[in-house]
Amino acid sequence: MSDQEDYVSIITVPGEIGVTPDLGRVALTDWGGDFSAIGVCDLQAGSVEVLQANRKAGLRMPALAPDGETIAFTAQPMDPKLDGLYSLYLAPARGGDARRIGGRANYRAPSFSSDGGRILVFAGDKAYGPFQLVEIDLNSGAETAVWSGTFDGGSVTAYDPTGAGYWVYAGGPAASLEEANNSSALDNGTKNGSPGIFRILREGDAPRPFAVNLGGGWGLAGVTNDEVVLSTAALETGLRAALMNRQGEARLLWRSPRGSEIPSGMAVSADAKRVLTARMLKDDAGKFLDRYDIVVFETGSGESGRILSKVLSSDLRATYHDLRLA
Repeated sequence: MSDQEDYVSIITVPGEIGVTPDLGRVALTDWGGDFSAIGVCDLQAGSVEVLQANRKAGLRMPALAPDGETIAFTAQPMDPKLDGLYSLYLAPARGGDARRIGGRANYRAPSFSSDGGRILVFAGDKAYGPFQLVEIDLNSGAETAVWSGTFDGGSVTAYDPTGAGYWVYAGGPAASLEEANNSSALDNGTKNGSPGIFRILREGDAPRPFAVNLGGGWGLAGVTNDEVVLSTAALETGLRAALMNRQGEARLLWRSPRGSEIPSGMAVSADAKRVLTARMLKDDAGKFLDRYDIVVFETGSGESGRILSKVLSSDLRATYHDLRLA
């Protein structure tokens, strides 16, 4: 892709988007072509900062700091010897030097604390194996395990905005590394679901399963002060979002208007009043166009909700920056 193209093309990894709490900025990864980049879209300004990696590497799982000025992401070098290993990086949202953080070999699903000073993330020591949930202090660089056990295949981490612990979407909680290495000991979906939603009330606590009786394959999309945001996707019903309070009572928040148009990612604002979706566009024959739209909906009850804003990739003014990976 050249700088002269009329629009910015993108292929988002399903579910992998990063947003600021007000949904003013959204980060998307896995850009098409022979390179990888991160796009940080400013929805109010109608612009996108394209952070293009200075060497071939698969960029994944972006997370934006609350002020939108810093981005965390994972990167896998295009090297067969490092297949499955993703390093954790921190970089300015407008490009520049990316700083590698953390001392583990493999990371997944970073998220920022409300003050932007810490990152919650899954960390492991090999490409395919158990992950610990750790917290990294960005000032000191110290990495602390939140719980002594491990998870399997985690894809979402989140701080509880009330300060009461952490949330994850992951599979197979195991009390120790030894237990995790014994596949017969892991939860295979018969106990809590695999993956499942878990809450850790404070550092050192064992994970507590959440919403285990809610059918339909719901996943964790975010956490607000009062409620947990759940999402599920199915070809028959499209994408749905629901809010569940701490007592386990759920209410439908939003549903996609067409079941055949499942977005590649979804996020909810901190006040739970708006839902953002990012999806690839298709032509009349159902072929993907390598273009996308970002839509912000007002949340409703049982309806798709009123569209507050809609941005197509061709509407964004793109500025390209080097993203220098160490």
